[in-house]
Formats: sequence, C-alpha cells, structure tokens
Amino acid sequence: MKKIDMSKIITPEEVYQAARETGFLKRVGGKINPFDMLMTLVFRMSQVLPPALSLIISFMQVKVSRSGLHQRFTEKASLFFRRCLQLIMIKRLMEAAPLNSDLLQPFNRVLIIDSSSWDVSSQLKDIFPGSGGSASSANCKLQSVYDYKSGSIVLLEDRQGIEPDQKYSKKIVSLVQEGDLVIPDLGYWSFETKYGIDRKGGFFLSRFNSIMNIWDMRNDEFIKLDLPSILECQVARSIEMEVYLRGENGKKLKIRLIGFRVPEEVANMRRKRLKEQARKKGYTTSKKSLKLSDWSLFVTNASEKLVPGEMIRSIYRVRWCVELLFKSWKSILRVHQSNVRKNHNRFKCELYAKLILAVIIHTMHHHLHHYMWNKKRREISFDKLWKFIVSRSESLHEAIMKSMEMFSKKVNSLLGKMIKDCEKLHQPSRKTTLQMIDEMIGDCLPTKINLERVEISGGCDA
Repeated sequence: MKKIDMSKIITPEEVYQAARETGFLKRVGGKINPFDMLMTLVFRMSQVLPPALSLIISFMQVKVSRSGLHQRFTEKASLFFRRCLQLIMIKRLMEAAPLNSDLLQPFNRVLIIDSSSWDVSSQLKDIFPGSGGSASSANCKLQSVYDYKSGSIVLLEDRQGIEPDQKYSKKIVSLVQEGDLVIPDLGYWSFETKYGIDRKGGFFLSRFNSIMNIWDMRNDEFIKLDLPSILECQVARSIEMEVYLRGENGKKLKIRLIGFRVPEEVANMRRKRLKEQARKKGYTTSKKSLKLSDWSLFVTNASEKLVPGEMIRSIYRVRWCVELLFKSWKSILRVHQSNVRKNHNRFKCELYAKLILAVIIHTMHHHLHHYMWNKKRREISFDKLWKFIVSRSESLHEAIMKSMEMFSKKVNSLLGKMIKDCEKLHQPSRKTTLQMIDEMIGDCLPTKINLERVEISGGCDA
C-alpha cells in the first residue's frame, strides 16, 4: 500500500512561526523550545495522567524548573497551542480523499455535528461555567464537526458547558459548502440553521423535533397540520410526506418528513424517559410528544434521488462514528481528565495537545481505513487504532524529535502491523453502517401520504 507522508503534517518551522505570531516565543534562543514543549505534551499526555509538571519536564529535551514551566502556561501559550491545532487540521483537510460509496458520492462532504462535555475544577467556573444547581458549577464542552467521507475533523472548539448546542448551531452555516450533507444531533435543531444550509446549496438530515409545527400550503395559504392525528391513522410501517417548516419574517422551507413506526416496547420506553425528564425539570410532558413516541421521525431537504426514504436511517447511523470518537478521546486520550485547578491557560494547552494527537491519529486512520475499504471492502477499527498508537507514543515522540523524516519513517514501518492488528471484525449476521450504505440495505419503502386528502383538522384520509 502507498506510504503516508507524515513529514509535513506540521513542521518545526511552522511551529516556530506560530510561536512568534502568537507571542509565545519572546526571543530566539530562549530556554524553552516551542517544538519540544508542544510535542512533549502531544505524545506524552496520554501516558502521564495526571500530568505533573516534573514528569512533563523529564520528557523534554531541555530541562527547566517546575516554576519556569508553570510560568510559560500563559494566554499566549494557549493561543500558540490553538494555532498549531488549526494548522494541522487545515493540512489534514487539504490531503483527505473520499470514501468510495455510490450513495454518498453525490455529496461534497457528509458533516456530522455533535458535542461532548465534562466537569472541570470549580475554580475554572469563570472560564467554563456549568449549569450549576444539581449539575456542576464548571463544565467544558467540546464542539466538533467530522466529515465522514474524508475522515477529516473539520472543527474542534472548546466552549462553555452552559452554552446550548442550539445556540452554537448558528455557527455551523458558515462551515457549509454547496453539496454538503449535514447530519446534526437533535440538540442543534434550529430553523435558521436549516434555512441557512438550504440557501447555501447544502442538505441536512436530522431527527424531527416533536415540539415543532409542520405546515401544508393550500391556495397559497399555510395550514398547520396535526401530525399526531395524521400518524395515528396510518397502518403502514413507514410513511413520507412533503411539508413546510416556517420561521420568522415569512421564511419557509420545504422538506420531506419520513417516519418509521417503532416497536411498542421501544415507544413505551421513550414515553417513560420523557416523563422522568419532565418530572426532574418540573414540567409536564406534552401529549404531542407522547403520541409521537410511536415513530422515529426524520426531516431532510434532499430529494428522494439523493436520499432515498428507505435509506434515511442507514445514512443517519453514520452519526455513531462521532460517538465512537468521543469514546476514544475520553477512554484513551482522556481529554476529560486534568489535575489543573486554577490555571485555565494550562488547561487549554493540555486539551489542545490531546486534540493535536487526535488529528494525527485520524490522519493514519483515514489512510488505512480508506485503503482497506476502497480496495478490499474491509474497515479499520477506531478503538483498536487509537490504542495501538497511544501504546507506541513514546517511540513516536522520540522519532519526531529527531526529525519529521524519522517520524514519517517510523509511522510507515508500522503500517502492516496496524492493518493486521486494527482491522474491524465483520460479522456476517450484522452489517456495519458503511456496509449497509454500500449495499443499499435500508428499511421498507415509505408510503407517501397525499396531504390533499388529509382534512385540515388533521384527520385521516378521506
């Protein structure tokens, strides 16, 4: 297989330039080498938790005092680490090649949007405020955008834990390019975001928010539809209808709403969960939400040709790869663990260092995964590869400190073993998400509802 050129993923020259531009490098010949400090935190953080200053120093080429290193964790240092993370993400995007899949081929990118949060020291609550009350007073949230087709991390941004995903979703529109398919978590539901994606020539696929209204247009007038009553009359296992969403200032968006009936035990579990959440937060669950629990509902502005109704759930399942990413970041890189109590700049430096390693590992995963899939229709396990790389982070650190060429040579010497040890096991009786998409394995073809035959009150077909 083709070797990976890791020698230019981020060069010492780029690191020094970033250090100068952010003000982290005050003068040439200073005691702390920016490249040395950066790579020490990148490759050693996953092995030395909690990362005591003395232990970090022991891995650095130039020895400094604990107080000397502590004093370097400044705002300029956090800006420097952040800049290096941005540099490596930009390079990763430029080099990425897409997966070979007929169903996904029409889309420029398939962007999966999600977030993960964790509690931090209460002394950081001014920088990372939490919800308080029964929740933590200090919480850090990581917003991420992942391109499933290229295996690229498009965005990583640390935010305050108190900030809702719905508010952050407004920023997503600026990332969208024509032809992108955006698959957000339900928490990002926003009419303005969906409208913005549509206006830019992009597409979205998301779960339906049960508190939202849907509309039909009759004689140039909008008629609000009673969705629970319409669904209650259906005998089909899956349905599809063309409806409208409405926003402020007369904005409207035509969408396809696709629904799949769930087993009774699943619907009852959903209703139980809704009631428990309502009880904890002191409100009453709406009758509409309880009725809609019988269905899994999705909305998209993509045509049936681009996103066939029967393939909606198979495509939506690619979201689970982000859950696997978060799981790996926490269980292996331990992004959520830190012994920092007060210095938020040190906290950010450590976090960005872990995320830089995440992007480096994703570069390797992309190369191996796409090679295995495009050539052999086999896959590389996220979890196995992360553990493989982290267990060898010491030797990788030693190689990169010698030269970028040595680092690239070290990585390529491991490619054969990576494939052998990290291949995902395929069970004949259980298809993976990518296999289901590739083989067009979906649900039964949805029955299309003719809204012209539905009474305005929301009753059954005439």
